[in-house]
Amino acid sequence: MRKKLVALMMVGAMAFSMAACGGSDEAEPAAEETQIEENTESKSEDAESSDSEEVTYQSILDDYTKQIQDATPGLVEEYNTESADKAGDIEALAELSNSKVEKLAEICNEGIEKMAKLMLENGDDQETYEEWAGKLQDVYTEYSAQITDAYTNSATDMSTEDLLNSLESMTQEAQ
Repeated sequence: MRKKLVALMMVGAMAFSMAACGGSDEAEPAAEETQIEENTESKSEDAESSDSEEVTYQSILDDYTKQIQDATPGLVEEYNTESADKAGDIEALAELSNSKVEKLAEICNEGIEKMAKLMLENGDDQETYEEWAGKLQDVYTEYSAQITDAYTNSATDMSTEDLLNSLESMTQEAQ
């Protein structure tokens, strides 16, 4: 029982830490974001409905890796499109980037949660779960870098004056 409690606490902590790096104040997601969420949900349902396949750490890793890979190009494109409206505001660009990265974190967290459930169902040791969860986190890290690269590119395209104004605004808000 203690192992199960520790495992559930670790899953919660991992999910919280991955979601904490993102955040969005947007009230309504863009149409493309909604489409990506719907695609992710339908893929998750498809994976759950195929009871004939044995669920393994590898099958979960493969499924969620594909979901992350499929979602990334659309999220980068969304960032690039939406960042044009925020040019010159580094803080707004960072928030936009974080909101796109958060979408990948949600997919990753869902996969890690399934791995934790599998660990509990199989009675596997914590090390096995952590190894597989780490592999999925590596995939998330690799693909989220594509979004942060788009952010870096858009932020470096700012004029020196816009960059200084944005930094000055951030400094005033911090005080």
